Amino acid sequence: MANALLRLKFGLIAVACMATVYLLCISPRAAGTKPLEQAEPGIYSDALNRTLGFQHVYVISSDGDPPDQSDFQAIAALLDIDVEYVRQTSVRHGAVLQQQDRYLASAAKVAELDTHARIYADMVTKQYQSALIVRSTVDVELDLKQRLARALGGLGAPCDLLFVGRSHSEPTEPRAREFVELMQQTRASGDLSARMQRVWAGREFLGRAPAVYRSSHPRGVSAYAVGARMARRLHRRLRRRMRGDEHDLDYILADVAMFGLSVAYSVAPPPVVFARGRGSGQYLARSALHAMSMREDDPAMLPPYEDWLSMWQESRAGERINQLD
Repeated sequence: MANALLRLKFGLIAVACMATVYLLCISPRAAGTKPLEQAEPGIYSDALNRTLGFQHVYVISSDGDPPDQSDFQAIAALLDIDVEYVRQTSVRHGAVLQQQDRYLASAAKVAELDTHARIYADMVTKQYQSALIVRSTVDVELDLKQRLARALGGLGAPCDLLFVGRSHSEPTEPRAREFVELMQQTRASGDLSARMQRVWAGREFLGRAPAVYRSSHPRGVSAYAVGARMARRLHRRLRRRMRGDEHDLDYILADVAMFGLSVAYSVAPPPVVFARGRGSGQYLARSALHAMSMREDDPAMLPPYEDWLSMWQESRAGERINQLD
């Protein structure tokens, strides 16, 4: 009798163990979990990690510029960012590809497109779920990680493209329309108060908290992230489009976003800008390069976007007049 009870006890324990294994491993739905193969990782995770919240970071080094001599190497070391450098396709090789594959764009545009096409192919091969692609000739906010974490922490929507750096403004950007309307209303006036109103509006606009919004016409591929689905599409179709389209990558990515062929978001204000040279870049509150004494001009004195340059120059002139008075 005792042996029978003992066998029954061990039998019940075995059944319970088998049921637990089934719930946890064989039938994840019954246990309230989602199977790993059905998971759909987002384009962004945690900006405070070493890849800024993306699975990988590619940095495109300029033609003839060794990665260890680029400004971005200093930025990556300062902000603790783990990157992979990719050599930019030379214009000379772009001309060869242009003739060989009958591409319509100029040799310089073909070189840029080929560089990014190689990155998309690498993403597909290595099955990266997301990657941030950055030019080595950029400048960034000193608190880049914190700004991205604040802006993207609530990004729960599916996203194909995420523009971290942009060269031009957009109507859908938070407060952009309000700022432009105010600038246009006071632009024709010679009154000092009107000029100072434009200065105040500029400061209010640039002092916004970092935010993410749905892009209508993103421009600026100095820093943008690509999701796995979009990387696969670009890998399949970009070179084919180059045979029938003379535009650059900036136009092509904006085109697919405008026609609803991709879901694109942007960060505002952009925490990464293309640093062209003294006095010709874009606004940054606290430039990383300026903080390291690797840049003489202070981006905090520059306009936020290229299309606002003339309005910004008037605003700065008004501010100087007020200081003289």
